[in-house]
Amino acid sequence: MPASSSLRGRVPGQVAMSEVVAAQLDVPSRSLLGRIFGKSPLTPATRPVYRAALGELLVGDMLDNLGPRWDVLHVVPLETGERDIDHLVIGPPGVFTITTENFPGQEFRVNGEALSVGNRQLDHILIARRLGERAAERLSAAAGRPVQVTPLLVAVTPTKLVMREEPQGVGVVTSKQLLHFFERQDATLSGTDVAYISDIADRPATWQTSATAPQDPQKLGHSFAALRAEVQDAAQARFFWVIVGLGSAAICVWFVASIITENLLGN
Repeated sequence: MPASSSLRGRVPGQVAMSEVVAAQLDVPSRSLLGRIFGKSPLTPATRPVYRAALGELLVGDMLDNLGPRWDVLHVVPLETGERDIDHLVIGPPGVFTITTENFPGQEFRVNGEALSVGNRQLDHILIARRLGERAAERLSAAAGRPVQVTPLLVAVTPTKLVMREEPQGVGVVTSKQLLHFFERQDATLSGTDVAYISDIADRPATWQTSATAPQDPQKLGHSFAALRAEVQDAAQARFFWVIVGLGSAAICVWFVASIITENLLGN
């Protein structure tokens, strides 16, 4: 797919993937020993962006299963310095902005406006609300009539989502719950409304941006897939050495215990 100025030419996680791939160009190749022992090819600076890209890719793949009555745009750009909208979803139940947060193996706790992941306090609920408001402003101005937008914060594969108090005006769901969330929403837009809003959402002028893609999506996808394979190979290598270490420790314990037992029986 050639680089495109159309929003529809963008793919999930495109900006994050582009940042990671560009940053990795300056990272020296791992040594043979580094590869054998599972040194990660990622630097500490690129790990959060890499993780974010994986979250956007996973959610993007899920949104592809919504069906023909829905339309989804990815990485919708806003003003310079403003975070992109990870996914803009338009369907019979309305218009939704999706902000993905990928902290695998962590517990998400929501208490009104407060969000904590592990030991960290995050302001991502406020960010999700602001992105929804920006989308509503842009779409309403382009449509010439009010367009309501519901912001969603999607926690990607958390161990648990604890909802002590729901935040006002922002939905919070896990990636596992996402499709079910959409399925149980009541229809508020006709097919004509969905088509019209989708059309204006696809126009770069709606967002006051040229919407130039950071890199050719196909080339970028290949580069990121190669990096992802390296990361996975490194993780497998580390797991192998952990197993070897545990096995060696178990053998040592068994050997020492055998010697102690033999000496006790000999006495």
